[in-house]
Order: sequence, then structure tokens, then C-alpha cells
Amino acid sequence: MTESMSFSLSLYLLLFSVLPSLLQASDALEFSEYLGHWEVDFSASEHPNDKLRYLYDVTLSDHQRRMASGQNRIGETPLQAMDDLRGLVNLGRLGEQITRTSVLNVRMQGNTLYVDRDDNFSLRCEVGGIAEEAENLGYSRCRMSDRALVFWLGLPGGFGIEHRLILSERGDRLSIATTVAADGISQAFSVSRVYQPFEPVTEGIQCQYTLGKGKVCTLNGGFND
Repeated sequence: MTESMSFSLSLYLLLFSVLPSLLQASDALEFSEYLGHWEVDFSASEHPNDKLRYLYDVTLSDHQRRMASGQNRIGETPLQAMDDLRGLVNLGRLGEQITRTSVLNVRMQGNTLYVDRDDNFSLRCEVGGIAEEAENLGYSRCRMSDRALVFWLGLPGGFGIEHRLILSERGDRLSIATTVAADGISQAFSVSRVYQPFEPVTEGIQCQYTLGKGKVCTLNGGFND
């Protein structure tokens, strides 16, 4: 798993664009409250690096405790423990890349629900219809679970990614808990980001993409070279 992590993100993006996610038509009313524009609330969100550091320390302590007490798993060695920790770091790096979104636009287009995310790929979910299979590639699905809209992607080799969107009771906060897990790695990586609604303002604002800075926006289109 550690050796293949370098291309996992590209495969993940590809599969989310080609593998269907299916949501029951009866769930449509439940996620209608998710629609709209959302921006990240940094003060209420977890930072991926801080979360990775915490999980790394917990996992390292667990390995050290078991080996010191002779209660390590069958076949577990110090080298395997280090591989496990490296796998966790790779999961954390991938988790950071796929949760860096600052702005969301949740919308319906036809029978498809889109969660558009700036500087990242969109999540999409088909409402009704017939699910298709993609053998040897993996599959994705979406569902409503206890007021949470859940996107899940399974990839070959026991690799899975889940995005769990949870709307607050007052409808003024939307949290996205992302979990990345893989067979052979003892600890999954999870990070939560919290978003609040906002009304986008586009009048007098122009944006352009640059190689060095990415998306850059200015008032009245006043870009400086």
C-alpha cells in the first residue's frame, strides 16, 4: 500500500468521475437543505497536519507498548511497525490533499447532486436510476445515514475513502468528516472541516489561474503582472 500511494490520488480523481454513485429518490428531500454556497470556518475545523501528528503519536505509542509487553500481533516486527507508520503518513498526506477545499457549492442539476469544491474535484450523486458496476476499478456510492450525506469510494487493494457531510440542526454549519483507510495500515486517517453559508459576490471581481499562485481574484479585474 505504501508504494502505491503516490498514484492513489490520481486514481481516486479518475474513479470519482467515472464510477456512479446512487442515491434513492426518496432521500431527495433530506439533502435539499444542503444546497447552497458554503465557506470554511477555520476556527472550527481540524488541521490535517495537527491531526496526523496526533494519530502518529497514538499509533507509535501503541506499537511500543505492545512490543514492550510482548503482546505484539503475530508476525509483527519493528520493521513492520515502521511500515505501518509510513503508511499512516501517506494516508495523512492524501487526506490533506483531498480536504483542502475552502468553498463549496452544493447544487442539483437534473437528477444529479453535485458538491463543487474549489481547488479540488466535485463529489456527485445520482438520484434514482440503476447503479452500474465497474469491475477491477472499484466503485462509489452515496447514501443518507442519520441526517448525514455519505460519499464512499472503494478502490482495489482494500483502499477506501469516505466523505460524511453533516448539517447542523439549525442549518448554519456543514461539517465534512473525511476518512482515508487501507488494508495493512492499522490506523485510518480522519479529518473534519466545518463550513458556514455565505452569499457569493461576483460583480466587480475577476479571477484568473496562474501556475505560481493558482486562483487569484481581484476587484475590477485589476491584475498586476
